[in-house]
Amino acid sequence: MRTLSLTELFRFKLFPLVHHFGQSDISKGRSECLKRLFQTAPVLPISDEDRQVIFSDLHLGNGSNKDDFLSNADFFKTILEHYYLANGYQLILNGDIEELQRFQLKDIISRWHEVYRLFQRFKEQNALFKITGNDDLLFIFHGHQASIFIERFNYLTRFVLRYIANPCWIKNYSFSHDSRARFRTERQVYYFSRDQKILSLIGHTHRPLFESFSKADYLKSKVEQLCREYSRTAPEAQVKLAAKIKLYNNELQQHLIRNKQDALKSSLYDANLLVPCLFSSGCVIGKNGITAIEIAGGSISLVYWFDRHRSQKYFEFNVYKPKPLNNGDHFRLVLNEDNLKYIFTRIKLLA
Repeated sequence: MRTLSLTELFRFKLFPLVHHFGQSDISKGRSECLKRLFQTAPVLPISDEDRQVIFSDLHLGNGSNKDDFLSNADFFKTILEHYYLANGYQLILNGDIEELQRFQLKDIISRWHEVYRLFQRFKEQNALFKITGNDDLLFIFHGHQASIFIERFNYLTRFVLRYIANPCWIKNYSFSHDSRARFRTERQVYYFSRDQKILSLIGHTHRPLFESFSKADYLKSKVEQLCREYSRTAPEAQVKLAAKIKLYNNELQQHLIRNKQDALKSSLYDANLLVPCLFSSGCVIGKNGITAIEIAGGSISLVYWFDRHRSQKYFEFNVYKPKPLNNGDHFRLVLNEDNLKYIFTRIKLLA
């Protein structure tokens, strides 16, 4: 595995394969793309002593009002410098770092030179990576490779973004967050990961996933778990459990109101028991905060960073325990966490 110079593009493409498929072979073609990618990708060994943070979809632009990164730029620089760099994390940038579909690279580097200086500080510590590889069980890639359309017709995407979306002030967040294509991408990667018995970690869809669960799936399972626990708990402890159930259920209902597509699907991938093989780091350009995946001490975590002046949501639910960064207004919240060996065991036995 190598570190990248700052002028290299933080993305990759599979140029073979995509010209050989007809419409009836699309699903097979996606699997073949992912299989080829997995077989040829370089390797990053991971030990329990290492710390990695995975960010995706920064979409660095030229600093104009059409730049998706602009609203979270200062926030991202703060957590990158004062948390991840300060605590010895390796920085993994997983695709769509520069928004080259809309802007020129020279304009991006010129506007965000402070961000690139931070990247350089990680690089000087041999801690800056664009990972496209695996360690037999952990497979990190951006995710657009699961879409034959993007691979084959990327020039159309560039045309739409630069000449239609830009003039109409349409953000990248709108494209990824509201598109039904994200479900197809996640489903394709899920099936591939399940069949290969590996853990895949993607970005691209802008939606965080943990152990193949979307937020709606996770909240539903949490409510079900607490209800089962309630039925086996002594009466004096049921009051506290009932309050937790109410809080999680209220959050679930609010989430489904805001994300109506999630309400239409009981499970995104599998009618049977989900295999915990698909993770997504979400994106840096979220409306209210930044999501990332952390790997440290043999565990994997989905974390959410937010500014208390922009969002008070996680202070309202007392089941969450956000921690401030340097006693300031930026908070880190672990949304979900699990042991990697346990996850790999479940993948091995369930897939």
